[in-house]
Amino acid sequence: MTTLDVPQTGLAAARLRFALTRLARTLRRESHTKLTASQVSALATVEEFGAMRISTLATHEAMDPSVATRVVAGLETLGLFERTSDPEDKRASLVSLSEVGQRELARLWNERTLELDARLERLNPKERSALEAALPALEKLSRDE
Repeated sequence: MTTLDVPQTGLAAARLRFALTRLARTLRRESHTKLTASQVSALATVEEFGAMRISTLATHEAMDPSVATRVVAGLETLGLFERTSDPEDKRASLVSLSEVGQRELARLWNERTLELDARLERLNPKERSALEAALPALEKLSRDE
């Protein structure tokens, strides 16, 4: 066992978790937004999957429905989300990205991509090639399959 108290085979997982967490935190800190990580994630989820009920958003985001309701309310107040009636159940509503929300999310992605690209430029060619070769595996890990 190590100081991380994981078996030797788990060291790669611990190192990867630490590196990804630190990188994500750095990119969030460098972005010029007052949105919380939960709000950005909710915007991205609705962009990816389309209009959905708040309960569905809560499931995707692995958060309590009451928290999802607060996240959605904040995004609505900022004009980033819109609510419409669910055509399958008029008692329920769907949330979707507004035009302002689409622009804000695109701006954030562009900003964070440029910041990450600047960090990638600091790597030497061999490190950059190794990272690019690992992308398919990292993308596979990021899916819930």
